Amino acid sequence: MDRPLRILVVDDEPDILETLEFSLARKGFEVATAVDGLEGLDKAKRLPPDIMILDVMLPGCNGYEVSRMLKEWMENDPEATVFPILLLTARKVETQDREKFISTWSRADATLYKPFELDDVVTTIHDLTGQAAS
Repeated sequence: MDRPLRILVVDDEPDILETLEFSLARKGFEVATAVDGLEGLDKAKRLPPDIMILDVMLPGCNGYEVSRMLKEWMENDPEATVFPILLLTARKVETQDREKFISTWSRADATLYKPFELDDVVTTIHDLTGQAAS
């Protein structure tokens, strides 16, 4: 790939959004942002990223729902660009079975829990996009 990876970060917490945007841009990624699920859904469809980082607890439409809607759109629209979705959440579910169910239902490609380490986010980005770290 001859351009930086394009990342769409969706989070309603300004501190997390700004930190991810700044830190990922310094690592050489092209970063776009959205502050709620519907804005993220719209931006992902209009200018598909190489990967989406999606908070779970969002106003309006939560990250699980956005992930599922995007995955269904990618499957059903032959013009859609397919990209992986990484969920970020501070919410720990009650049991492993429940976590597996939610992950399967949302169809997200990976989940990281807050607080997270930036290195873990970057490693996951590279793993999910198949791009080697530079």
